[in-house]
Amino acid sequence: MKILLLTSHLDMGGISMYIVNLSRYLKKLGHEVVVVSGGGSLEEKLASNGINSVVMDIRTKFEFGLKTWKALLPLKKLIEAEGIDIVHSQTRVTNVIGSLLDLFTGVPHVATCHGSFKHKRLSRRVFPCWGRRTVAISSSVAEHLTKDLGVAAGNVHRIYNGIETDKYSSKTPGLSARDLRNDIGLDDRRPVIGTVGRISPVKGHRYLIDAFDILIKKGVDAQLLIVGNGPDEGTLKKLAARLPAADRIFIDPGKAAIVDYLSIFDVYCMPSVDEGFGLSLVEAMAAGRPCVASDIGGLSEIITDGIDGLLVPACDPGALAKAVKRLLEDPVLRERIASAGRERALKDFNIEKCVSGTVEVYEKAVSEAYLRQRSRRKG
Repeated sequence: MKILLLTSHLDMGGISMYIVNLSRYLKKLGHEVVVVSGGGSLEEKLASNGINSVVMDIRTKFEFGLKTWKALLPLKKLIEAEGIDIVHSQTRVTNVIGSLLDLFTGVPHVATCHGSFKHKRLSRRVFPCWGRRTVAISSSVAEHLTKDLGVAAGNVHRIYNGIETDKYSSKTPGLSARDLRNDIGLDDRRPVIGTVGRISPVKGHRYLIDAFDILIKKGVDAQLLIVGNGPDEGTLKKLAARLPAADRIFIDPGKAAIVDYLSIFDVYCMPSVDEGFGLSLVEAMAAGRPCVASDIGGLSEIITDGIDGLLVPACDPGALAKAVKRLLEDPVLRERIASAGRERALKDFNIEKCVSGTVEVYEKAVSEAYLRQRSRRKG
């Protein structure tokens, strides 16, 4: 099968890593993949894995703007030249582009919904653009699609994002924990609390900083590491600089592999305000880190509170601090949570399961398109 994957950008983040992993494993299964994006730092990962990556000017938040319409003709030509069988979009802008390409070329369009949308917007209701089939990355996203956005339940397929579980089974990360700690400036004598991901308001980093301030005031001798970059980075640095323990807060852009960073965390936190799934949470669990996450959306599907992680109310620094303190002060609980979390991640969130489920959706969409075309010809 020849597959065109569409995304507005390939910047570091969940959607882009989803594209990279999906592309690689589709290729392993013998499929041909072309990725079209607005460009970004993860282009290199696609190139290093022999994935055909094309950059077009589709980096925009306005789904019916000039960039959308200008992309249609070159994409139509690419579809025809490559003999594309299926178009799979990942963002709101590319959902629209994929639906228009389906209309103009007859090549079926599948969309993945990675989170929640403002369903009251006129464009969401008049031009839903969810494709012939829609992948939801969690049950909460699937419910949002059917209840809020009016997508037919029979066309929605819940497929959890997956990780390469073998990578997290390795006991020998690329950098030693000591080397990475020294490179960042961490103190070997203090436990590390932290998180990895794009720095934007929805990820709730400011609540993690507030929680860390509470911990310090309660006498917890720890340090905080936030790995990532993004639009809220400047605000976050200013917030951290105002705290008495500012010298114990580190914001690192993420020069090493995520598995290396995970090796130095004593407690991993995901304090998101809204989250369709939470791939970095699964990665932390697979790496054997005890995890604390907001009790929202896809995160509450990943963690069973008190069993394989701890859940706390979103936007509540006090509750977050209490959960982290509990793990730091109870090594038996910490080990039990870490072990159960690892088992859960490796069992239920592997990349092979994600990709095989996605291929099944492709096959259904292609088969339905073929039957429709045959029926029209007979008519």
